[in-house]
Amino acid sequence: MALDASNAEFNKDMTRFPLGTFASVDEERTELVFTRHYDAAPEAVWAMLTEPEKTQLWWAKIRGMAKAGSSFDLKWLNVKDEGHGIETDWWYGRVIEAEAPRLLEISNSMHGRIRIELKPEGNGTKLLFRNTVAVPAEVVLMSLAGWHVHLDHLQEALEGKSVDWQLWWDDFYPCWEEIHALYAAG
Repeated sequence: MALDASNAEFNKDMTRFPLGTFASVDEERTELVFTRHYDAAPEAVWAMLTEPEKTQLWWAKIRGMAKAGSSFDLKWLNVKDEGHGIETDWWYGRVIEAEAPRLLEISNSMHGRIRIELKPEGNGTKLLFRNTVAVPAEVVLMSLAGWHVHLDHLQEALEGKSVDWQLWWDDFYPCWEEIHALYAAG
């Protein structure tokens, strides 16, 4: 699949998918939940979640394997680079459960527990995304907006596009701000 390395053809309207939700788990943790439908087979979505050359098209660099007990570290790519070659650190993680192509659950030092379930639905895939985090209330809304944008990027990656991360801040941070405002108003 040839990939477009420009953000020009990307969707910038983050309202094409419904907003995610959140609920308190206990005094320290909150669960973020998103449900999405993608017009791709579960195997294609699974590959986008687990194969390093595909995860960086829409999400982050990963190292590790989608196998229970394996490491599964993340390095975010949507950082603001003001010409200094800034990169984020690796956030260490572990695979809790993996059943290709239907379930990936990881625990991550920065993002808590992430559980992604894939189910065939019509000609595509229903994705149920849950992220349980221990963060302050204001960070919950930021995280909701962040995952919303990344899951939108997943749609684009499934259509053969790749985020140009060098331009992400200029191209997509305004989109993040708009969707964050919707979550804050909610």
